[in-house]
Amino acid sequence: MIQDFNYHTHTYRCGHARGTDEEYVLAAIKAGYKVLGFSDHGPYKGHSIPRARMDWDQLDDYISSINYLKEKYRDQIEIRLGIESEFLPESLEEKRELKDRVEYLLLGQHFAFHDNRRIDYFSYNSDEEILEYARTVCLALETGMFSYLCHPDVFLNKQSEFTDACYKAADMIARKCVETDTPMEINLRGVLKGKQQFTDGMQYWYPNLDFWKVASKYPIKCVYGVDAHDPKELLMPDLFENAEKELRDLNLNFIEIKI
Repeated sequence: MIQDFNYHTHTYRCGHARGTDEEYVLAAIKAGYKVLGFSDHGPYKGHSIPRARMDWDQLDDYISSINYLKEKYRDQIEIRLGIESEFLPESLEEKRELKDRVEYLLLGQHFAFHDNRRIDYFSYNSDEEILEYARTVCLALETGMFSYLCHPDVFLNKQSEFTDACYKAADMIARKCVETDTPMEINLRGVLKGKQQFTDGMQYWYPNLDFWKVASKYPIKCVYGVDAHDPKELLMPDLFENAEKELRDLNLNFIEIKI
């Protein structure tokens, strides 16, 4: 195993993951993890987002379930309780409330609102939307609320070309991560999806080699995140191996973190 901890694990409550909470724990123990952090997609008060986020009224059950498993398996694995969430300036107080109820927050900027419309970063984005993503991520990092930045290259999910705006966004994010001492995640879910056709050849949407070439110019700190949506994904060492093979020439600084 290349990394014996994973802080990026989802549950069925988000609506697009499968398996029980305990099945994730048992898979992590079998795989040899020392630390398993649950960080399901966090809810928003008064807003239900089916098949994308847990509802606010599921939060108590999530917290009690993970805390129960933490105690039950304390002699076999360390379990941590977290939330993966977007940064939306208008919901900052809500984020503070969430952080008070769990042990850590991860920043996963899947969407944002701009000019009264929602920008979805899993879709194709214009250059301006890409730069807006980078600006929002930088604002989030400045709050100091997040333990690390999940899939910083997620905005490349549907792009076929690494444009000047993509370069600038990568540069902005990497510099801000160094400035705020925030680790960046190399997300292995993109490896699970396989390589896609880009203008200059086949590569992963994420971890995107062009993005990490830019980021590697800075003294960034990196961790792997399985982004598990199924217990069996914690039992796939080839995800680590394929990502390592893709990025092997960049001399990235991988760290062991305790959240």
